[in-house]
Amino acid sequence: MIPEFNHSFVLPPFVGEQLSHAQGSPYPVTALELVQRFATSPERGVILRGLLDYRAELRGLGFVDGFQWLDGSFVENVEAHQSRPPNDVDVVTFAHAPAGSSETDILGAYPSLFDKEHCLKRFHCDPVVIILGKRPEKLVQETRYWYGLFSHRRNDQVWKGMLQLPLQSNDEMARGILDNMDSGD
Repeated sequence: MIPEFNHSFVLPPFVGEQLSHAQGSPYPVTALELVQRFATSPERGVILRGLLDYRAELRGLGFVDGFQWLDGSFVENVEAHQSRPPNDVDVVTFAHAPAGSSETDILGAYPSLFDKEHCLKRFHCDPVVIILGKRPEKLVQETRYWYGLFSHRRNDQVWKGMLQLPLQSNDEMARGILDNMDSGD
C-alpha cells in the first residue's frame, strides 16, 4: 500500500508510531498500483509510460531478477508544493546481470540505456543501475549512498519515503490503464 502524502507533501518515511519492515520506506508497489496512484495528470502519464518503456527495455536485455527504487518529485505532491508537475522519475535499478553476462558486457553493449541524458529524453527517467552479485561491501556502499540521497528532499532536507517496484510486475495491466486514460475511457 502506498501511504498518503504527509503535511510536507511527501510520502512519509514510515507509517505508524514505530518503524517496522512492513511499514517503512521503500514501500512495495506493483506497476498497476503505481499507475492507479500517480497517473493524475497528462504529464505524470507521460512519465509513467516512459518508465514502463524503460522497464520493458531492461527486461528485454535480460534484467528480470531485481527491483527498482522510485523517487524524486514524481513520488511527491510537487503540484501542491511547488505549483508544477514533475519532470521525470528517479530510478535506481538493483538487478542481477543477465545470465552469462558481466556488468562490463551489458554496459558496453547498450550504453544508451544507461546514459542519463538519453534516458531522460526518451523515457523521462533519471536512471542508475546497480548490479547485484558484486562484493557485499561494494553493494552495501552503493545502497547506502542511494538510500541516503533518496530518503531526503533535496532543497530542504525533509525526510521522505520512496517506492520499491519489482522488475517482474503487472506492467501490461498498468499500460492498459494508461491507454484507457489516453483514449478518454
